[in-house]
Amino acid sequence: MTGTRNTIEMIIPSDFKFLGAVDAAFQDIAREFSCAQSWIDDFSTALVEACTNAIEHGNKYSKSKRVRIVVELNGRKIIGRVYDQGSGFNFEKYLSGPPPDPLSERGRGIMIMKAFTDDIRYSTDPGGGVCVELTKNCGRTAPESAKSQTSE
Repeated sequence: MTGTRNTIEMIIPSDFKFLGAVDAAFQDIAREFSCAQSWIDDFSTALVEACTNAIEHGNKYSKSKRVRIVVELNGRKIIGRVYDQGSGFNFEKYLSGPPPDPLSERGRGIMIMKAFTDDIRYSTDPGGGVCVELTKNCGRTAPESAKSQTSE
């Protein structure tokens, strides 16, 4: 699978009830690539958090705006990009500033995404809005046939 790129794309309304579909689609496709479940869970947490932020802070729950999610698996890592259609924000302040209070009910989204990925980047989309890019190096599990051969 090394060097092979596989991309999925979803566009969802600005409504939290669609977050489960994002999670399920990512989890299903990642399992097909034999990624370790703990790795899948970590990245899924960050991806859903990025979508939550896009809906709430980017699109401000606007029914006329959408969230675009692009996930690329290439056998060694996964890159997820989440695009909103909002007016943007000063993401440098949140990436380099002091971390929020971990017991606070608000303001922990970027901290969560950083904790569950290897890299997080923000950019402004030329068409308007913000793109958050999440990268995680893939923890892969050995195929069942390889496990049984090495244990003998």
